[in-house]
Amino acid sequence: MPEDPAQLDLSRAMDDLAAPAVVIDREGRFSWLNRAYIELFGDRRGQSFVDSIAPEHRQLARTNFARKVVGKTTRIYDLTVFDRSGARITLRTTAAPLRRGDEVVGVFGIGVPIPQAAKPDASMLDDLTPRQKEVLRLLAEGLNTQQIARRLGVADETARNHIRALLRATGAHSRLEAVLIGLRVGVVDPNLTRPGQQEPPLVADD
Repeated sequence: MPEDPAQLDLSRAMDDLAAPAVVIDREGRFSWLNRAYIELFGDRRGQSFVDSIAPEHRQLARTNFARKVVGKTTRIYDLTVFDRSGARITLRTTAAPLRRGDEVVGVFGIGVPIPQAAKPDASMLDDLTPRQKEVLRLLAEGLNTQQIARRLGVADETARNHIRALLRATGAHSRLEAVLIGLRVGVVDPNLTRPGQQEPPLVADD
């Protein structure tokens, strides 16, 4: 291994990276893109890097770019960007000032796409029984086990069994997760989770 990094073919290594990598000049334009970036986002050389970023993250990107241009480092952060089809992708991004001698001439950055959790499908709750749907709505109101039992007119243990059955049916690991699934697929009315909807909590719960 040569001791002098200048003797290494770093340019080829960067082009072979599986993660998108870029060089942005001091004016904020893409001047170099590796193959992974072009495959995912298209050839954007000469374009402003800000144009590819989702509006809500543009100020964050500008701030971090400005820090690097003056030679400062920044932390790893997430950016939502648009791919070549216009779809949104979140990149876990890190970058550093690119120097020629002591002068910062641009910014070198790498972004690793973050897998997005699949959005719950409403069909996953199609098999819930009427009782399970009722329990889900009661959980969304913020009721505890005793309150649910009282609302259903059943024993506390029966209410617990209904809740356990609901969690198994939805694949949720907690009551909160079951409610969130119900909200995402439209089974639970968001108004149920607003303050003022809950009954006064009982002292005891499971």
